[in-house]
Amino acid sequence: MNSSEYDFVVVGAGSAGCVVAGRLSEAGYNVLLLEAGGADKSPWIHIPLGYAKLYNNPKLNWCYESEPEPELYGRRLHQPRGKVLGGTGSINGMIYVRGQPDDFNEWQKHGCEGWSYEDVLPYFKKSQHQVRGASHYHGEGGPVWVSDLPSRHPLADAFSLASAHLGSNLNDDFNGETQLGTGYVQVTTKHSKRWSTAAAYLRSSFSNNITVAKNALVERVDLDDMQSRAVGVTYRNKENHILTATASKEVILCGGTFNSPKILELSGIGDPKILNKHNIPVARALKGVGLNLQDHFGVGLEFKSNSRDTVNDLANSLVKRTLAMMQYLLFKSGPMASNGNYSNTFISTTGDDEHPDMMVTFMAWCTGEDLQPRPFSGFTILAEHIKPESRGTVHITCDDPDTPPAIQFNFLSTDNDKKAAIAGVKFAQKIADTKPMSDFISGVVSPKSQCVTDEQWLEHCRMTGLSLLHPVGTCKMGPSSDPLAVVDPELCVHGVDRLRVIDASIMPTIVSANTNAASIMIGEKGAEHILERWQGKQA
Repeated sequence: MNSSEYDFVVVGAGSAGCVVAGRLSEAGYNVLLLEAGGADKSPWIHIPLGYAKLYNNPKLNWCYESEPEPELYGRRLHQPRGKVLGGTGSINGMIYVRGQPDDFNEWQKHGCEGWSYEDVLPYFKKSQHQVRGASHYHGEGGPVWVSDLPSRHPLADAFSLASAHLGSNLNDDFNGETQLGTGYVQVTTKHSKRWSTAAAYLRSSFSNNITVAKNALVERVDLDDMQSRAVGVTYRNKENHILTATASKEVILCGGTFNSPKILELSGIGDPKILNKHNIPVARALKGVGLNLQDHFGVGLEFKSNSRDTVNDLANSLVKRTLAMMQYLLFKSGPMASNGNYSNTFISTTGDDEHPDMMVTFMAWCTGEDLQPRPFSGFTILAEHIKPESRGTVHITCDDPDTPPAIQFNFLSTDNDKKAAIAGVKFAQKIADTKPMSDFISGVVSPKSQCVTDEQWLEHCRMTGLSLLHPVGTCKMGPSSDPLAVVDPELCVHGVDRLRVIDASIMPTIVSANTNAASIMIGEKGAEHILERWQGKQA
């Protein structure tokens, strides 16, 4: 068994992991970054609209599936997660929305000192290069480019105008003074090319001291003889050789919401009932590992369009596809330079306009159950509940590192979640029925039969609802007095020295938006906590 030593070992080159590795390297430390996937060389990664090609690609994607969902008639939900440099930030829709200030203030209220909105805003700004320029809310000159979409879309304009007719204010910055309202999203692209944290932090002056080991599957965190301190990791390389890496300072797990709890449990850190079931010796009893799973639940309405200007039209025409690719390659413009998710409307279904609970998204395509574009011009209006109450779990099912974890969301498991889903999809229907959006509709694809009553709408939600692919929370941050907390506010694992988790899994509650921006912030803040220990007063 070969072994090597580094100052820090970072597990997972995703949105947070690349940030952590980059910042530690920038500070002069010797860092090993382990990534289970390969290089981010596929052109479909870098072309903004190309992510549709990555959704089911097992070479770049873990392609997880949930357990059967009880409230969704036992349906299993596909869970694409990036297995590539950049992680899910290399295969996602690139939308940059941070969440609401009170999302983070709630973390602080529940014992996560230092995580209020005013505390985390500097880290959002530090990571960001906002192409519109710096402001109170935005940074300029940071590694992650945040850009406007290169062009508007007539259907997206109609969507926002219809939302405005229904009472929504026009909002050109969902990350500014208020999230409420309707408008175009911003994305993590640089000159119309995807700009993941792998591009931002690993291909720059940050990376001088980073060793990146690709196709490296971490099997466990190695602990000292007293089982109280992380000393390194054991992993398997592409040739199936078992290797160890020693960390003289810390091991940092950045595997994401599904894989970080999996690695902890394989290492003997978790609920003793789970560990004993799979004959894994208990190193540290932490009942919260794998609990508190949260995600946004979404329900789509699909329509045939008379516009002939949707992604479906592109996908179904060789001539249009060829012209669009030529336009992108020559000028970095046209439909291939966009993500197809043009605009959002944030609303409150509860009457609390300071805290929108629903994000309604215009998507310039509609797909069948096989996720392939339907053979006609079409689009989707997607209603997404962004303040869910339902909680799920992620746990290992055996002691084999190659076996996927069991993912159980428990969507729609509370009455409030059901009510919100119904209210959201009814509002989406109102947008579709309102001019000028209604002018572009030539037929209804889904729901297949007209929904009038709340019971009919709930049935549609159960039959067609899906995960919005924003899983968080399975290594919950909280004080030691919280029996379900896995990490403390400095992201150190409770009871295990020199081991941290820094990724979306630490969120106590889900942010009211796409989760990539918040994951990058967590990477920045987590890296600073590490540097404070080793360079500051705690060194």
